[in-house]
Amino acid sequence: MSDIKVIQYLPLTHPRATLRFVKRLNMGGIMSILDLEDSAQDPFDIDKTRDLKVNARNNFQALINSKTWQGDEFNNPIYVRVNSSTTEFFEDDIKTVLSILDSGFPISGIFLPMVESYTQIEQLHALVGHHTLPNNLGSSLEIIPMIETANGMAGLADILESDKGRELFAKIHYGHFDYCLDANLWPFPDPNQDSFWSLVEPMVTLILSYNKTYIHTPFPFPNNIDLFWRSSRHLLNLFPNKDIWACTLNSELSLSEEPDHLLPFKIVTCDTSAEHKKKEAQIIKEDFLAGRANRRSFGVSNSRFIPPHQFFAAEKFLKDSKENKGL
Repeated sequence: MSDIKVIQYLPLTHPRATLRFVKRLNMGGIMSILDLEDSAQDPFDIDKTRDLKVNARNNFQALINSKTWQGDEFNNPIYVRVNSSTTEFFEDDIKTVLSILDSGFPISGIFLPMVESYTQIEQLHALVGHHTLPNNLGSSLEIIPMIETANGMAGLADILESDKGRELFAKIHYGHFDYCLDANLWPFPDPNQDSFWSLVEPMVTLILSYNKTYIHTPFPFPNNIDLFWRSSRHLLNLFPNKDIWACTLNSELSLSEEPDHLLPFKIVTCDTSAEHKKKEAQIIKEDFLAGRANRRSFGVSNSRFIPPHQFFAAEKFLKDSKENKGL
């Protein structure tokens, strides 16, 4: 069994199926993040997004009210990702989480997106810090800030320094897709590319220097089990004896076994030529639209998970390229 800790995102669009996955993951020693954010949206329609947010919250609440779960059957943490505190959905998300927590369902903590200042963490702590957890999971809900913007990355040191002596959070999660979109990066660096590691290594070094747990960005290739384990092992080799979690988006990957003998991890240099960038943008745009089944918020090609962030970045690059060519 691998010593790499794994946590997986799960949507709440079909809550009964989600609960089955939570149970299956739990049996495999995998932690879960129930998602009220990215998986409950239509990136092209705000009104549909509002409906999806309501449905996700209602589905979650109805599932808990059905009593088809037993709190003592879960021995691995279950978290919830809410929407950013700057959105119209945040307040209702927190009300739902606290209501579900009060019912006895074993939520361990909240993943808070788009954190750019310590004030956001303080505000969430003021809302949830007084709620105790069921089944001896801990004294109160954890808060896990997510670093997903250029401002968040720039303010990371201040966020960590501000928590000295207060310990309002013990873990930080990096959101690569949101960060790349916000930082105007194209193409998005992949986990086998030097540009990815030149971005990740300094951030992880800083987080670990404050004795916080680092939760890695979700792995983007659902079918590439070998690369998942090689890149995860590479991260642990860079920071031995440190508390680092890998993150996934599908159960097949989460429950896979780390091979006894991994192939060498080769880090390559991304092609940054204009021709390659354009070709990559066209592929991502087409594959996202083709793989966006049932108008879900993400697409899946034969080999890649494509979030809307990547689609919009590709679309912007193509538009900018066309406009610049016309100058």
